[in-house]
Amino acid sequence: MWQPTTEQVATFKALNGEKSAKKDGYYIAMLPSVLERANEHCNQTFKPESLPGGVQIFIAKVLQFNEQKAGLSSRSMGTVSYSFEAEIPQSLYKHLAPFRKLRW
Repeated sequence: MWQPTTEQVATFKALNGEKSAKKDGYYIAMLPSVLERANEHCNQTFKPESLPGGVQIFIAKVLQFNEQKAGLSSRSMGTVSYSFEAEIPQSLYKHLAPFRKLRW
């Protein structure tokens, strides 16, 4: 399984606007799983050291979505009620469309 380097983690954190090192463990743990999801969706194997830009954006946005910064579907202030989407939205998969291979 792929073990992300410090530079790779820094790249994805920069794409999400993260500056602190508090979430490095989260990024290191999740990056291989999200890359695997991109590989499955596109029916091909991307090399972690040379990821296309669209795949990088997909991975970064999925990581952000899983942190629940993104994915907030509704919010109330009166009695404090939040609702979050649990599945990866189809809008994120559009970044992978140019890389998807057909399966016969």
